[in-house]
Amino acid sequence: MTYRMMPESTDFVFDGLESTIRSKLPKGSEFRDSRIVPIAFGLKSFEVMIVATDEEGVADRVEGALASIDGIQSVEATETTLL
Repeated sequence: MTYRMMPESTDFVFDGLESTIRSKLPKGSEFRDSRIVPIAFGLKSFEVMIVATDEEGVADRVEGALASIDGIQSVEATETTLL
């Protein structure tokens, strides 16, 4: 699953975000990759790829964990696929 995380402001510091994500992910999910994507006018998003088991509710738990990170305004699933 790939998620787009939007920060609350252009002042958001992305340093340490990857380790925060790893610590908040629920059981059955694993961090795979990430990248910072410029949007416009200094605003950037953080796209993260998570691999998770194919069980009911895991996508909602992952999205909730990502949304609970301080400074993150919104989280959107941009791609979901089976491996």
